[in-house]
Amino acid sequence: MENLTMTNPFNILSKREKEVLDLMLQGAQVKDISASLELKSNTISTFKKNILSKTGVRNNIELFKLAQEHKIV
Repeated sequence: MENLTMTNPFNILSKREKEVLDLMLQGAQVKDISASLELKSNTISTFKKNILSKTGVRNNIELFKLAQEHKIV
């Protein structure tokens, strides 16, 4: 059985969450992601909240560091 600390938390994200994540990691703001994906800003904010929750981080800086650790960026 794989150790839980060794699993990649990004694997549990949905396809759309991964799309939002990619844009977040590129430095895009909610309004830019909203325009790019043709979704409402509130929807992007919800995706962002879910991404932070699922990965267990509190903010974009922690998210970026976690992404670096898992070689996402």
